[in-house]
Amino acid sequence: MRMPTNRTESYRFTDVAPIMAETFEAPGGAGADDAAGQHPLEEASASQLVIVDGIPSLQLSNLSSIPKNVFVGGIQHAPNQVISEQLGSQSAAHGSALPFAALNGALATDVACVVIPPGVHVDRPLHVLYLSTASSAADTAMSNPRLLVTMGDHSALEIVEEYAPGHAGSRTKYFTNTVTEVHLDEGAELRHGYVEVQSGDSYHLKATLVRQSARSSYTCNEATVGAAISRHDLSIQQVGEATTTVLRAFTVCGEGQLHDLHSKLHLDHPEGQANQLHKCIASAASGRGVFDGNVRVGQAAQKTDAQQLSRNLLLVPRATVNVKPNLQIIADDVKCSHGCAVSDLEEDQMFYFRARGIDPDAARQVLVYSFGAEVTQHLKHKQLIERMQRVVASTLSKAPLLPVERR
Repeated sequence: MRMPTNRTESYRFTDVAPIMAETFEAPGGAGADDAAGQHPLEEASASQLVIVDGIPSLQLSNLSSIPKNVFVGGIQHAPNQVISEQLGSQSAAHGSALPFAALNGALATDVACVVIPPGVHVDRPLHVLYLSTASSAADTAMSNPRLLVTMGDHSALEIVEEYAPGHAGSRTKYFTNTVTEVHLDEGAELRHGYVEVQSGDSYHLKATLVRQSARSSYTCNEATVGAAISRHDLSIQQVGEATTTVLRAFTVCGEGQLHDLHSKLHLDHPEGQANQLHKCIASAASGRGVFDGNVRVGQAAQKTDAQQLSRNLLLVPRATVNVKPNLQIIADDVKCSHGCAVSDLEEDQMFYFRARGIDPDAARQVLVYSFGAEVTQHLKHKQLIERMQRVVASTLSKAPLLPVERR
């Protein structure tokens, strides 16, 4: 399979050449035991699955509160019917359009599986903690985690995916190439949190592939603040009527960071509801944010309500965002809108704080955090938000404090 370059349209603003130039080897695995304890989630203390370098670790996990009729674990003990019918079906359908997902399918050594039977509501959130460790040699470690989530009719679950370094040191280099496949049967409800706080020199590529049956609900709240190169390919296919899809994304691009969100939402059945909000902060001249959001409302998707908005904040000159919201409407009886805004901090907002004796640096932090809070507040879990905010604060601390021009 040919890997993408800047001549590939979907990778025009995402240069993966630094990744392709690396020499990869298996991760060393050292440090994961200590790292697992540094990412607690109080609400999921007894419903945490820890995956180290792509392999579920039952030793580090605690699944004691998971209902007995719910399966959470590796592929070896997963229900055979689920594996044979659903594993890899969505990524195979995308083929060469998602080359790194195909690479994951070839290299993944295990698959974490979550199977929720019909009618089951899981009360506690399931915290899936991915830890990536470095190589024991000079080469770059590569891991290929994979998660399969299958939910029966009228079931409900909250799942929180958190990606973090499995070792000490914020500038360790490794490559995490991950895939999540989600199958929602009729009336199923999934609340999906995704937080990426990888080390500053790492590479992080993720594909999330979702199949929504009639009257199912899927909500994704994501925050991407780590890694040197990070890309999320999010693809959602509606296969039944009256589905609900809510997508919220927040990203911060600091010095030398490239964060890319490519999303595709295909609505081909009536009475669907979709709402997408993308928010990006570029805080360094060498930082780049990329958003390509495609919402397609097919001919049969009458009475669809689809909204899409991208808001971007540039804190320094020459910071870059490449934004392409794309709403394709073929049906005629719909309510749809999309929009995009790129701006810097407004002078009147800064003046409000200065007039009350608040120094400019603190004022800027408040404005930046409030900008992202529209997304991050939906992550809900205090410890998770605090870990994400620490990385954001570290990134913003390196940005020069510039005067805000009056408009």
